[in-house]
Amino acid sequence: MKFRNRRNECVTTADGREIWVSRSVTVVVCIVLVHEGRAYILVNQRGPGVPDCQGLWNLPCGYLDYDESTPEAALREVWEECGVNALELLDIADCEFFSAPWDVGSVPHDARQNVNIHHGLHAQVTTLPAVSNAHNEPGETADIRWLPLTDLDTLEFAFNHRERIAKFLAHLASVAGIRYTV
Repeated sequence: MKFRNRRNECVTTADGREIWVSRSVTVVVCIVLVHEGRAYILVNQRGPGVPDCQGLWNLPCGYLDYDESTPEAALREVWEECGVNALELLDIADCEFFSAPWDVGSVPHDARQNVNIHHGLHAQVTTLPAVSNAHNEPGETADIRWLPLTDLDTLEFAFNHRERIAKFLAHLASVAGIRYTV
């Protein structure tokens, strides 16, 4: 059999430990809330302190840490990047994909070659949760919004996140009958 893979690189640290450099796992989170009959999605703008795509918009996302499950990482990233407690939203969700992801992307793309685990939820709310960048790394997030789904095409997204949003909305329609035209 012939495979296309490259072996992971092994690095030896100064104290003699071997660390294997391999593809990273990221979590990407789609949170759609309906408030007063209008659907919103949580997005944030990449700030000047990130290594790439400054000024572009994205869904809350980030790397999986050691000793962390992907649902825990998803909750953490939403908190760190947007200041939103997604645990409270899980309690009222009419459709949630934290206990099991709604999509897994493992096809290598560009230099990152990340494996992407997609979590999300849909809920009806009486008030949109407040957002905050108080828990960010310095300069990580420039702006945070509950963006009306009807306004998706007014922003430029990084990492194909506009397409990820469309795929999430299609998934909501197929599994829960929740449909949006965007």
